[in-house]
Amino acid sequence: MVITLSGDDISRLNARLDQLTGELVPGELATFNLLELDGSELTLEILRSAADAIPFMGDRRVVIVRGLLGRFSDRGEDGSSKRDSAASGFLKDLREYLPKVPDSTVLIFLERRRLGSGAAANALRSAGAHEEFLLPTADNLPGYIARTVQERGARIERQAAALLAQGVSDNPQRVHSELDKLLAYKAEERVITAEDVKALVDMPLDVAVWDLTDALFARDSRSALRALRSLLEGGQPPQQVMGAIASQIRNLVIADASRGLNPNALAERTGMRPYAARKALASVRNFRPGEPQRLLTALTEVDLEYKTGRKELDTALELFVLKACARTL
Repeated sequence: MVITLSGDDISRLNARLDQLTGELVPGELATFNLLELDGSELTLEILRSAADAIPFMGDRRVVIVRGLLGRFSDRGEDGSSKRDSAASGFLKDLREYLPKVPDSTVLIFLERRRLGSGAAANALRSAGAHEEFLLPTADNLPGYIARTVQERGARIERQAAALLAQGVSDNPQRVHSELDKLLAYKAEERVITAEDVKALVDMPLDVAVWDLTDALFARDSRSALRALRSLLEGGQPPQQVMGAIASQIRNLVIADASRGLNPNALAERTGMRPYAARKALASVRNFRPGEPQRLLTALTEVDLEYKTGRKELDTALELFVLKACARTL
């Protein structure tokens, strides 16, 4: 039997591999009947020797080949393969051998990337079962997070899933390690809230500033000042905080000019992330047309006052927040 496991969702890929090996060669049988081979250095003789061997004290033998496809994309400076002839010959021999793998051996090819459509990838697909584990796109990340949490016997609130998705969108591989931390923290309640995500997940500044801008847009000056001071006291540079605020207000300006669009249409038209588009369209309801642009202009003046030495930036930002909440800019 031949199985190919591939994809860039490394956590789920490894979990599936562990599940298979645990079922096929459980316990101490793995010591005798589980062998891993480096696909980049594999020869047909080594593969045949490993796969044709008779299982010892068991019914199954598992041979794992890691990273076979890498050898077929090793390109030289001139753009041609360094080992075209050798790789082509090996692939031909491999195709002929795979149908002959003994029934007592499960041969697993493990590729930590998308399988692609090359000749070698197609050879693996046609040789047996193929399971692919792919990380979701940014649009699908909140749903992916919710399903993953559900599979682990817990629940995550919709807002929390969206917040976590924004926090790890630049590196989706972080999802599983962050969920490990959150689920350990909520081991008893088994429900992850947005507050849990804010408390435990290291968010990029453009996401961490949402507490501040949400309060500012809602005219909640007390919460907005508390959020601003929390960011500054937490070590965030004032200029970067101002930049993050400006980014959220720019989204608001775009939403102000696009009233009537739904979030998906706004995201598609502007390149804004869907969750950011939803937030901007929801927040702009708190403003009269044109007000978001006045906010952005006022923040530009804060920047100018700081750069010309007329005001300390911390103080200028606090004054901006108070005036913005009162809509007196």
